Amino acid sequence: MRRYYFPIFHNGETQADDVGELFGSAELAAQYGARVARDIASDPDYDRASGTVVVVVDGSGAEIARHGVEGRAEAAEVSD
Repeated sequence: MRRYYFPIFHNGETQADDVGELFGSAELAAQYGARVARDIASDPDYDRASGTVVVVVDGSGAEIARHGVEGRAEAAEVSD
């Protein structure tokens, strides 16, 4: 198992991840990073214009993956 880190870039600022998580492969860590991005996007208070990105970094500091946070799709009424 190797440790991977998931810093988050939001509104031009970085939220560092000093703890990280253990995963058996870089692929599993990248999947977790994608899940974190989806979780952020599902927050009803998430600002879609913030340009939030979840980065996956291995223990040596190499970037493994980068996941842009897609804003929640809002339902819109369509008139005929």
